[in-house]
Amino acid sequence: MSQELDEQISQLQENTYRWVDLHGLVTCATLHFSNTEFDGPRCVSISFLGEGSYNTVYKLAFSNGTEVAASISCYDEDRFNPDGKRSEISTMSFVRESGLYPDVPVPEVLAFDLTFTNPACAPYVLMEVVPGITVDLEDEESDNADATSKLLARDLILVKALAKLQASLFKPVPFDEIGSLFTVTDGKYVVGPLMKLNQRSLDGPFKSIQDLWRLQLHDAMLFALQEWVNNETDNFPRKAFAQPPCTSQLFAELFQLLSSLIPHFQPPKSCMSLVLYHPDIALRNVLFDESSVSSNNPKITGVIDWGGAQILPVMFTARYPGDLTTELHSPFTRLGNPEESWRTVPCDWTSTGDISKWPQGMRYPPNGVPVPIDFGPQVRGKIRRFYLRAYFSVCYAEQLHALHGIVDLACLTIFKDAPYYLKFHEVIGGGWKTWVEHETWIRETYWRLRMAGHGNKGSEDVVTGPNVYRESVEGPLCDLGISGEYPVPGY
Repeated sequence: MSQELDEQISQLQENTYRWVDLHGLVTCATLHFSNTEFDGPRCVSISFLGEGSYNTVYKLAFSNGTEVAASISCYDEDRFNPDGKRSEISTMSFVRESGLYPDVPVPEVLAFDLTFTNPACAPYVLMEVVPGITVDLEDEESDNADATSKLLARDLILVKALAKLQASLFKPVPFDEIGSLFTVTDGKYVVGPLMKLNQRSLDGPFKSIQDLWRLQLHDAMLFALQEWVNNETDNFPRKAFAQPPCTSQLFAELFQLLSSLIPHFQPPKSCMSLVLYHPDIALRNVLFDESSVSSNNPKITGVIDWGGAQILPVMFTARYPGDLTTELHSPFTRLGNPEESWRTVPCDWTSTGDISKWPQGMRYPPNGVPVPIDFGPQVRGKIRRFYLRAYFSVCYAEQLHALHGIVDLACLTIFKDAPYYLKFHEVIGGGWKTWVEHETWIRETYWRLRMAGHGNKGSEDVVTGPNVYRESVEGPLCDLGISGEYPVPGY
């Protein structure tokens, strides 16, 4: 090992996970090309390539001109789930080999070791280095109208590219179960347990989305039977500051409401085809050919970070790319907005509201002189994303027709119809804490469906509604708990 390579490793080692041995990683990559460290090409350099929430990637260059991307999991031995990484590797191979996704380029996996006993002391995956660059949507504002117009036109081009990519995955898979992909010993692809981005397994596979939801309710009840039978009061023990207050009675009520709602969120048959879902489509995970990125048709050279990929009914894959999402309380909480905050459905910012009622914020630069925060660019950026989402939806529909010949209106407007199905999927799968956080939404949805008579005639009416509920329509009840016997006390 050269002195230069040793110095590079020493510098990188300072910022890597404490259990990772980068010298050992170089040894593992070198052995991939030869039987020993000495009879093949030598590693001549190692550099930082990128980092996400779950992996750090290094680029290793060898004396024969070969380059390898080495991905190291950020999880230590206590948290790492090898099944999550196995599924990610299998999914990448399936996308490359199945022939279903000619417009979705994926790096080739060269080798991997999912143990902590290899020379790198951590699970790693060696992949080909995909040429290309990542780009971002432009939020900077300019006083020059022509410059602003060019930036916005470029954003539209990038959004269209993301829509084509996501539409390319709208292809029925040769499987009949919900779960994640795995490879068995004979190289055959099978659907196994449903894996999440954080490598958590949701069990399975499942024959239907309802089977998944029923299991999640079952697990929540099992947790209650194990954890709360010794509670001295009806109030659940507060184990973290952010934990919402809850009582046994509230838990039982939400459990019943969610169970009763399951049949109402069975998507229409036209939106039940099983497809491959990439849970983190975003510009940071898409590589573009640098020479084409400024053109009207930028070429995608690679799609990365397939961890948590799932086989799902297409209705539950209609999520916007991360670059287009907006949150309810960012950059500030708007007056009059309800407490609804979702991971899967963006909150629509469609106007600035009364600017005079915006909060007054200050930032403190290094010189110590406080400067008022101008929320204007951030708010306008949120509003722009509302329109970019509408553009994405239209481009997605256009690509469904262009790539797959789809003319079914239910499929072409799936982003309009999916939000309530995504919300229900998020709530029921989030566990009891998520139920309590979205108590109002669960109640309102129950009562609105009940008042509308949804499902009474066995219809397949699509469940839609406002972006957020702003008033209650809860039906008339004669609640005899007027003495407040079961309040949810503050903490």
